[in-house]
Amino acid sequence: MFLSIAILDSFVLVLSGVLTISILGLGFVVYNQFIHPIFMRQESDRFIPVQTGDKYDLVVDELSRYASFHVGCKTGQLATRCNAITEDHLIFQFKKSRDSEDYTITVLKNGPSFYKPPRMEHYGKMESKESFDSYEIIGHPAEFRISDKITKDRMVNYIEISLTSSFYFNRSGKERMKFTFEVGKIQPGINRKVRFRGDVYGFGKEEGSEEE
Repeated sequence: MFLSIAILDSFVLVLSGVLTISILGLGFVVYNQFIHPIFMRQESDRFIPVQTGDKYDLVVDELSRYASFHVGCKTGQLATRCNAITEDHLIFQFKKSRDSEDYTITVLKNGPSFYKPPRMEHYGKMESKESFDSYEIIGHPAEFRISDKITKDRMVNYIEISLTSSFYFNRSGKERMKFTFEVGKIQPGINRKVRFRGDVYGFGKEEGSEEE
């Protein structure tokens, strides 16, 4: 009887070991075939320069009532991967009103920047800090041009970024405000065929690219 119990215990132990190995093997296959490629793709996307039409949405947390959005070279929510752009080139700060979907937006600059206020037609040199309210950019974007230098009150090469706001209904059926950053014109473009140290790129048209 004791022999039968010992054999049964050994069989259960072996079966448990086989089952454990099978689960680990299945987990490895799932990770290797599905999860790892997704992580690798997301990681590689971080090294792709911005393109015209790229969009980034932001919703401010209702509890903290504060959010920030950073535009930089290799860091920030909008990493341009352009060597002419500094880190934290533009910093957008959003402060929500306590009882409404009204926001005060403050923009700080740490590099050469032009600013075109909502409803205005022309760009002007950006001050160290600009402020406006969220309702001003509903249907009328605030626009920015960023680069590494301003020559005679103009930029030869630049990246345009616009900011607009709109309303949407969340899963709870509550109306919330959403902010959208969109990459506009890139003058004259970013040459993706020439990569510099640090996985960044410079302004310029790729060889054989068509004129815009």
